[in-house]
Amino acid sequence: MKILKLLSFKLFFLILIVLAILSSIVSYFQLKSQTEDHTKIISEMGMQVSEIIRGSTRHSMLLNQKEDTYQIIRTIAQQGSIEKIRIYNKRGTIIFSADDSEINETVDMQDEACYMCHKPSGDVIHEPLTKERSRIFTRSDGERYLGFVTAIKNETGCYMSDCHYHNKDETFLGTIDVIISLKETDEIMAAEKYRMISGSIIVALLIALTAGIFIWFFVHIPVHRLILGTKEISSGNLGYKIESKSKDEMGILGTSFNIMSKDLKDAKSEITTWSDQLENRVKEKTKELKKTQKRNIQIEKMASLGQLSATVAHELNNPISGILTYSKLIQKKLAKEHLTEDEKNTILKNLKMMETESQRSGDIVKNMLLFSRQQVVEMKPKDIRNVIESSIDLISHHLQLHNIELKKYFQVNIPEIYVDENQIKQALLALYVNAVEAMENEGTLTVKTDWKKPNNFLNILISDTGKGISEETKSQIFEPFFTTKNAVKGVGLGLASVYAIVNKHNGEISVESEMEKGTTFIIKLPLKQNR
Repeated sequence: MKILKLLSFKLFFLILIVLAILSSIVSYFQLKSQTEDHTKIISEMGMQVSEIIRGSTRHSMLLNQKEDTYQIIRTIAQQGSIEKIRIYNKRGTIIFSADDSEINETVDMQDEACYMCHKPSGDVIHEPLTKERSRIFTRSDGERYLGFVTAIKNETGCYMSDCHYHNKDETFLGTIDVIISLKETDEIMAAEKYRMISGSIIVALLIALTAGIFIWFFVHIPVHRLILGTKEISSGNLGYKIESKSKDEMGILGTSFNIMSKDLKDAKSEITTWSDQLENRVKEKTKELKKTQKRNIQIEKMASLGQLSATVAHELNNPISGILTYSKLIQKKLAKEHLTEDEKNTILKNLKMMETESQRSGDIVKNMLLFSRQQVVEMKPKDIRNVIESSIDLISHHLQLHNIELKKYFQVNIPEIYVDENQIKQALLALYVNAVEAMENEGTLTVKTDWKKPNNFLNILISDTGKGISEETKSQIFEPFFTTKNAVKGVGLGLASVYAIVNKHNGEISVESEMEKGTTFIIKLPLKQNR
């Protein structure tokens, strides 16, 4: 149960247990003391009764007036709780009793109750051997009795009396035995015990209840408020205050909690303000960085176009030379007055050749213009093999000029991939140019695709057989404005732009290289973009 886990309940239960134990101990000793006091009072009363009987019967016994003695004993026996009154001679024979049927009976001298008056082996009653003249015993019906023994001494009046004779040397003539019922006393003690235990229980419960109420209002409620406060704080409700009016430790704790809560709220407010300012600054810097990155990409693109200018010139020179040559031939043939059918067909063939070369020149210029133009990123599903082939077409004559062998390994089962075709061409072209610079005027450029079901990523690998990249340089080659072109031709200026383009496609780019053996750039692109 939840209540069993409460601190206030544990304190209340502890106080209740301690009170119960203390009440039990106090009640036990009080009852014991009262019982001893009652027993002592009754014993004194019993001894007083014994002395009264001895004094009342003394005169009658000296005159040997037995009837008067009997009458006195019977009268006294009818008073209060007196059960029996007996007078024994020193042989243990009852010579007087309130019960006539007991007269002349002899008690067992070996009975334990008789040991106070004589030794166990004796057969004659003597002066009581013990100072304690009372005894308490219980009968078969469970009722308790208190017995008193008073010695009858052989006084001068006894052995000098005319009515009967006792030796002067005898000091002890018999005993008076008074038995008082303790039933009424036990009932009183039981009632007193009940009242004391009941009172102790009531007092303990009242004290426990008072302590419980105190604990509830001064411990449980403040602690509960603190718990609610901590929950509110943990849920984000900074500045939450708890009610705290007392001036004790719990009140001080509540006040400290409210101060802490206010400090947390102020701290959060400051952090939020700084965070907002920082976020705005980051947005501004990010916006500036994007602009700078966009300019850098365009600059790198134009730089790549500048590096390809020789290839473009060579590419355009061939079709233009062909057009010029065929135009001259056609002019010569048209100068004739009559043309044969074969000559006409040759002219038409040459014109078709001129058309083809002109269209090829236009395509080259168109591709270069498209490549140099700034465009908005637009992801569309593309066949990555066609994209790679188009990028290779832009660099093919550049490879021939530098005696670079091209190897292509494209898989045929690659699904369409969402990319910005122009930007991927830009990235691939930058890697091709870096590869050519790394190999200088001889080497092998390998372009490969790697994809297996059910992978959601496609890898494009561009490898060269150049000088390679050092471990120190590999960790910095994708940083903006980092270049080692003067030291290692294999790393160009466009790698930061390549990294930005790949990252914009939610992809990854990595490099593997070994000095004097070559370098491999690995572009990892997702098949589908989160659009």
